Amino acid sequence: MFPRPGCVALSVSLVACTAWAWGPHPQITQAALDRLGTNHPLVARLGVETQRLTNYCWMADFKRLPFREPGEDFYADDYLLFPGMTTHLDHICPEVRKTYEPYFQRALQALRTENGTNAARWIGSLLHFAEDTGSPPHAAEYRGDLHIKMENWVDPKQISIADYAPKLLGETPEAARAGFVRRMDELIEFSKVRGKKLWMQVQIGNRRAVQPVVLESALETSRVTADLLHTLGTLAELPSTNKAVLRGRVNLPAGLAMEKLPAKVVLAGTSFSTLANLAGDYEFRNLPPGPYTVKAWRAGAVAKEQTVTLENGRTTVCDLDGDAKTLVRNGEFKIRWLSGKAPDCWYQTALGWEGEIIPLKAGQHYRLTANFKPGADDQVLVRWTRQLPHALPYTIKLPKINARPLTARDHVLNFTGSEQMALMQITVRSKRDPIETCTSIELLPVEGEAPKGQ
Repeated sequence: MFPRPGCVALSVSLVACTAWAWGPHPQITQAALDRLGTNHPLVARLGVETQRLTNYCWMADFKRLPFREPGEDFYADDYLLFPGMTTHLDHICPEVRKTYEPYFQRALQALRTENGTNAARWIGSLLHFAEDTGSPPHAAEYRGDLHIKMENWVDPKQISIADYAPKLLGETPEAARAGFVRRMDELIEFSKVRGKKLWMQVQIGNRRAVQPVVLESALETSRVTADLLHTLGTLAELPSTNKAVLRGRVNLPAGLAMEKLPAKVVLAGTSFSTLANLAGDYEFRNLPPGPYTVKAWRAGAVAKEQTVTLENGRTTVCDLDGDAKTLVRNGEFKIRWLSGKAPDCWYQTALGWEGEIIPLKAGQHYRLTANFKPGADDQVLVRWTRQLPHALPYTIKLPKINARPLTARDHVLNFTGSEQMALMQITVRSKRDPIETCTSIELLPVEGEAPKGQ
């Protein structure tokens, strides 16, 4: 089972908890939604997904991790990384400022070309960066214990902006993007002053003095969020000259314990992407006419790509079929939609190329095989652990993290999923492109007696 917001796994290289989480994200988002009303264009676009923004606003804290919604799982990175934003950025000033324009543009794109579910998730990623900015320690660039206390010493029940009328940040996408950046700069100054003011009060533990000041930042962040949502919904209603529609079904088998993970569909060489529903159905609308190469994958199954030519005002149907080979997404390192220089679903760190968290089924036997290239002397490091609560106290004793290196001479790991072996992460320990080390990494369920060699 994948973790859900409120319960997230241990990223097998470090604790995947929101150690510096701006606690009232949902309440800030809800206060902004309350100001839109039920007839707002954004609500009309998102439908029932509108209320899910109070959950999706956590998205950016789940980088490289699974995210769970009722009835469906997905990897948060599918709504965090895209061409033009191929790396995770810090949520603290000054680096968080680099997120504003690209995520604003991508969220607006999703509103105009994808369904309500996908659009709401992209908006959730943008909301997280915007709301984090309003946290006093984020704006004042504080980290550590002081950061944690300062941003969470606030009563979320007091977050309400009932007398606020949301403002339009610009009448065109370009003007609104610039207006959003200006609004965020104002928010930084607003909360930075308060963070500096609170430094000593937090140090001496004067929570009573801290709470009302942090609340001021939470309220101003709610106003900014209301402006942002109002602007996105308004811009999404602008007429478009691009009216090509692409839809179809992705027929790919689900991986074991990954049945609730839908297929991802991308248009090669563009920033257009979407997740299909669990039946495999997907759709893009308002696309520019012209030729496209359509690709899709699900868990370890990759579809045969198709080339289509879209015409304005017409709907093109493109179904995609394929077979499952492994439970590792992009285990052959061939999918390179994000960047031609690196494989999707693998993230380069100081340790090497870290793959995504893979859920394992208790009692199921597995075989993991690293198919090294001849002469490769790098390692493939396999690590696993159990699931953990989402927001771990920073004083908690961490659970045992087990690890096993694979080499060209010892390249197979047989094991059985269990409570202590519930989630796995694979890392290709190399500074080179991982395809130079391995032709593929395969994780397959096996039947019969328990395998040897765990």
